[in-house]
Amino acid sequence: MKRILTVLLLLSAACTLLAQPRRQNWSETTARQFIHRYADPDEIRWGTQDNSFTWQAGYVMFAMEHLWRWTADPAYLGYIRKYVDQNVDAEGRLRQFKPDALDNFVPGYVCLLMYELTGEERYAKAVETIRRGFDDYPRLPNGMFWHSARMRQTWVDGVFMGQIFLARYAKTMNHPEDFAEVVRQMSVITQLCGKPDGHFVHAWDETRGAYPEVWSEGMGWLAVLWADVFDFLPQDLPGRAELLDRLRLMCSGLKASQDPRTGMWCQVVDKPQAPGNWNETSGTGMFLYLIQSAIQKGYIPADEYAEVVDRAYAGLLTKAVVNTDGFVNLTDCSSIGIKRSYEEYIAQPREISTFAAYGSFLLGTGIYEHRLGRVAPDFYATDYSGGKVLRFRDGRIAWSHDAPLSNDIQLLEGGNLLFSTGEGVLELDPQGREVLRYDAPCHVFACQRLADGRTLVGECERGRLLELDTRGRIVKRVSILPKGVRDGGMAFMRNARKLRNGHYLVAHYGDQKLTEYDARGRALRSKDLPGGPHSVQELPDGHVLVSLADRDRNPRIVELDADWDIVWTLSNEDLPGAPLRFCSGFQYIEGQGLYLSNWQGHQRGATQPHALLVGRDKRIRAALPPMTGVQSLSNIAVIPASL
Repeated sequence: MKRILTVLLLLSAACTLLAQPRRQNWSETTARQFIHRYADPDEIRWGTQDNSFTWQAGYVMFAMEHLWRWTADPAYLGYIRKYVDQNVDAEGRLRQFKPDALDNFVPGYVCLLMYELTGEERYAKAVETIRRGFDDYPRLPNGMFWHSARMRQTWVDGVFMGQIFLARYAKTMNHPEDFAEVVRQMSVITQLCGKPDGHFVHAWDETRGAYPEVWSEGMGWLAVLWADVFDFLPQDLPGRAELLDRLRLMCSGLKASQDPRTGMWCQVVDKPQAPGNWNETSGTGMFLYLIQSAIQKGYIPADEYAEVVDRAYAGLLTKAVVNTDGFVNLTDCSSIGIKRSYEEYIAQPREISTFAAYGSFLLGTGIYEHRLGRVAPDFYATDYSGGKVLRFRDGRIAWSHDAPLSNDIQLLEGGNLLFSTGEGVLELDPQGREVLRYDAPCHVFACQRLADGRTLVGECERGRLLELDTRGRIVKRVSILPKGVRDGGMAFMRNARKLRNGHYLVAHYGDQKLTEYDARGRALRSKDLPGGPHSVQELPDGHVLVSLADRDRNPRIVELDADWDIVWTLSNEDLPGAPLRFCSGFQYIEGQGLYLSNWQGHQRGATQPHALLVGRDKRIRAALPPMTGVQSLSNIAVIPASL
């Protein structure tokens, strides 16, 4: 935590030297400054309100989680964890939760995040307490939850507050019966407040029915709910398809009501040309988030909506004003209750830097600025600490196979998978049937299919490089142990590769050096590489990429030229938030970048990304965040589209 705070302070100090953030960094710059200003997240509350376990902090944390997933910057996750841990004690008791308003349920969303990442029982107890708050929560006769215990009304913003938590709860805690409640609340609010053009008026009550106007931030909450809820709802859930149709209608309506002059949306959304109407910042960020999210998930056509999000992003930035101290203030915001008329909505004060506006600004600018390449291709990975080989599809585990201490993996032509198994090597076909097996008398951390069909195996303690035929029989033995040494120890070698010239390249993790051996095992040259070489890859031009672990507390990737001079380095100094923990395995693909596994150690509860895709320009293009079912990845093999 100290390291995270130090990074935040340095980043915030650096930001004050800039007149304006760079265009692509508005979301990250603003988030870091916000964290610095509100270092105690319990300060995120309304005026003199003493309860921080409510919607203001809950929505900011919601946005911070999204930014963490887009950037892999652990500072955002650290901030979320600080907030949750200040409100959930060691026994799982909630310090401030009051189930008397839907506004108070949304902080449970990040309590679920902490349970998903850590599996700690105290977080489970906390979310179960929040879930029980719905059991006796007051409802209108039509089944809709009251906005609060004091109001026999339903507000569109309250539907977001309650149902974004309940949808994630139903999936994470395996309570599928709650999905029906989510669909009911969303379906009924559509009936009560939805307009034929896709917009939603602000509220409904029994005495007067629907209120007449479409308030920007109010409908914005629903937009954010619709953007994310399908990530949780099962594909075959009754009512899901109709809600997805409503998402498309909402996007169509927003496209039509976008202010043609500024690209923003107005305080009263569906009347952009009406006298006195004005552009509102928070709702614009929310609508930008919905439309860009819907594009990325394939719900709406990109070519039809690309200009909408481009113009919305440009308009949103006009409301960000950098003070002399470098802090980003947000103008023309509105956080209010329901009003009776158009005139009352537009007469509301134009607020500055509301908490809702910060959450919406981070969502809108964040998804836009990180919209390219955030989802990596499908891939296989070795979970060394968890004892598994895993296949990931769309960022989720789709298949697994037992493989204790697996540390090397290669996807072969035709789809067969070759991987080390702690004390051996295994090859499986796409149906999971065994093709080749080799059992070793020591640890095996390296395997490679060679051009001639043989398989290279690196026996660690025995210091042997073996070549196997297609039946797994040894046809060549090369000893690389130093003279007089019988046992190299578990740190003697990690990855090993046969080069195109017939030599062998070996990462000597324990001795912290890289060595090239000839075909008979004679050392031709070595290079000291502090940190501990772990994996190697020969590039087409003869250069070599080497991952260096963390023995010098500087995990990194280096590129060596033909003379083994370092010509390129990737380290935490190049990446926001210092996400690298232990550089283990990797795969470099020309035109895409480095797919890195980021070993987290033997302990559960990882807080840094398990894997990253980093371009040659040293920008993170995708990341696999900590997740249930993964302990610590040690190597990676990308699945091409043809497979």
